[in-house]
Amino acid sequence: MKTAFLIEGSPKNPGGYNQVINSVKFLNLNTKHNKNDFEFIVNNKSLVKKLQENGINSIFYKKNLLDKVFDYLFDLDLFYNFFIKINFQHSFVKFLKKRNIDLVFFLSPSKLAFFCNDINFVINIWDLDHKKNSIFPEHKRDYTYEKREIFLNNVLFKSFKVIVAHDENKKDLVNLYNCEEKQIVVQDFIPYITNMNEDEASRLHQDETLLLEDLPKNKKIIIYPATFWAHKNHKYIVDAACLLKENNIDDFYFVLCGSNKGTFKYIKELISKNNLDHIIKIFTLISDSMLKKLYEKCYAVVMPTDTGPTNLPLYESMYFKKPIFYSDKILNDKKLNDIIVPIDTSDPSSFFVRLNDLESEKILEKIKLGYDYYNKNCSQEKLWKTYINIINEFKKEITKWKD
Repeated sequence: MKTAFLIEGSPKNPGGYNQVINSVKFLNLNTKHNKNDFEFIVNNKSLVKKLQENGINSIFYKKNLLDKVFDYLFDLDLFYNFFIKINFQHSFVKFLKKRNIDLVFFLSPSKLAFFCNDINFVINIWDLDHKKNSIFPEHKRDYTYEKREIFLNNVLFKSFKVIVAHDENKKDLVNLYNCEEKQIVVQDFIPYITNMNEDEASRLHQDETLLLEDLPKNKKIIIYPATFWAHKNHKYIVDAACLLKENNIDDFYFVLCGSNKGTFKYIKELISKNNLDHIIKIFTLISDSMLKKLYEKCYAVVMPTDTGPTNLPLYESMYFKKPIFYSDKILNDKKLNDIIVPIDTSDPSSFFVRLNDLESEKILEKIKLGYDYYNKNCSQEKLWKTYINIINEFKKEITKWKD
């Protein structure tokens, strides 16, 4: 049996991109001795180079112009039904068949899964936020909600398995989409920066080195590494910083960093308007090396997001042994609730209170619980066990129609 892993993503969207790259690094360690049974497929040249840097060989799949047209037309019901009627085959499916692929893993929620009608696949679904938090502009613009619903209602029921990051995601798929529980597999996120080698970690840009050196040495640095989406709720930190300023508390310094997806300018203007430049530093997209340095230097992490239940900074904070202030409304998990410092994301004063009332012994206990959780659930061995169990289960099924 031959298995493929499709790798997509862009460093401009670092969360998902790094999650995929890290999964590939772990998978490669376990598949490199069986190269005839496993293949890594990428669809852009930058990913080929990225994988080569990590000693991973890949096969390049390139969409042709006709496929790009079909990708657009497939979103239209009229053409979708027409393509079904004529039994249209996408070039990606032909590509897989030519390489004798029996099972393909989509390491991200890839649209290419939409076209795999007669190729079995496993897909990672990272969130269902559009279904539960549809007030945000990123869930509304360009018919994002409708497009996601069409995609999910198609791929969820054609997939052999669906991989999600938490039991809450699994419950959502069962309750919101009537998926079968046995179809859904849970595997915690595993961040990329926790597994960077020394060479990667040392590749700081000169301007990033200067930025790090300029950070105050006499204050407790709290970081929020998150893309500037509306649902990431960066305004919460601005409001909390205002409370600190009003109460003449000058012990803390916030660093916000992430790519701009709509709210960067707004948050920057709020910081300036409230004269908080001495309390909050805001960066656009930074390198993984700098992010790792920030984790090493910081006192704590804050994550006032309105979506989840889990996010990469939660796991990163566990690994780097940092306390994390996390939304109290999106986690229904006793183990994780014992690790986080819960905050009410509708009330910045709750963060203000938590920030000033933390007992050192309580912090140490949470840090230990978080580090233990990370080592148990986010290891290379755990991820490989998840994937090989799926592969072995499929191997048993495929014998019903193939040697």
